[in-house]
Amino acid sequence: MPTELSRLLSAVLVGLVGVLVVSLLAVSPAGARPVKSGWEPLTPGAPYRSDFPDPSVLRVGFRYFAHATNTHGVTLPTLISTDLRTWRARPAEPGNPLGDGLLRTASWSDGVELPGNRFRSEVWAPTVTRMRSGRYVLAYATRVRGPHRNRMCISIATSRAPQGPFVDRTRRPTVCPPHGAIDPQVFKPARGRPWLVWKVDHHPARIFTRAMNRTGTALLRRSRPHLLARVAQRWEGGVIENPGMVRYRGRYYLFYSGNHYATRRYAISYLVCRTVFGGCVRPRQRPLIASRGSIAGPGGAAPFVDRAGRLRLAYHAWRHGRVGYATSTACRSKPGGCGQRRLYVATVRPDRAGRLMVVRRR
Repeated sequence: MPTELSRLLSAVLVGLVGVLVVSLLAVSPAGARPVKSGWEPLTPGAPYRSDFPDPSVLRVGFRYFAHATNTHGVTLPTLISTDLRTWRARPAEPGNPLGDGLLRTASWSDGVELPGNRFRSEVWAPTVTRMRSGRYVLAYATRVRGPHRNRMCISIATSRAPQGPFVDRTRRPTVCPPHGAIDPQVFKPARGRPWLVWKVDHHPARIFTRAMNRTGTALLRRSRPHLLARVAQRWEGGVIENPGMVRYRGRYYLFYSGNHYATRRYAISYLVCRTVFGGCVRPRQRPLIASRGSIAGPGGAAPFVDRAGRLRLAYHAWRHGRVGYATSTACRSKPGGCGQRRLYVATVRPDRAGRLMVVRRR
């Protein structure tokens, strides 16, 4: 009898220890800190802990809204913060149990109908811009339905709130060249009309811009695209992508990522442009932010200005030794967990000549 009781007590103790371990793993610090698994879901209203690729950040008053490429079954993942360190996922709503920022992509996009009147489709590198009307426009890339479904093209959706939900009423893609287009941004200068910036999804890669209408919902008729940048440096590996433009202290800065995203060679740099539509030059021969220490393959940089007037860069990066997404669940039981692109926010500052230096990487 004492032996059986001892076994029972041991079993209960093991079970309690197991529950405690699982609970400790589940309560990971918020912000861009490493977690073990890398497969955690994006839980509505809960602290952010996991994958958040191709991030962009918009400041509205005292809050910051981050949006990313779809992950964990959420079409438009959205995070909210007041300090750029602690982030929480967008809360759920009636009819929106995942807190999705975009319930349905464009009518011309490829996707799958899901139960509960949901629609799953690819959304790449989204950016949100506040227009002078007070409305918000979402620019994103999605896959075209039909015989050309391998092509990614650009669409525009709108909302009255920065966290959405956004609604896409387009009947055709905004930009859709033969090889596709990705990584869009609606850039709104202090004066004048907005401009759409994007990457042609082709090798060698190129970045273009084109004037839009006043509401930022369509391209300006009879306007033409302007070439902003093409591959020019060896470290770029034939790829430049994810453009992000900002005007800061009298200069136009165009940030971009170079090389292949699932390698340590992926990195971030920038150009300084004379105008919003051209005259761009590279002031550096090497990346501005590259793999170093625990951060590997940083990319997807999106510039914004914080409440203190500082120039910030939202970007994603892998953890050292965990570059690339897993093809099996075996990594979940390993010490470093699975590969994921986590959200970081760097601080950069220009010198008198306009050359940028990184003040803080995260």
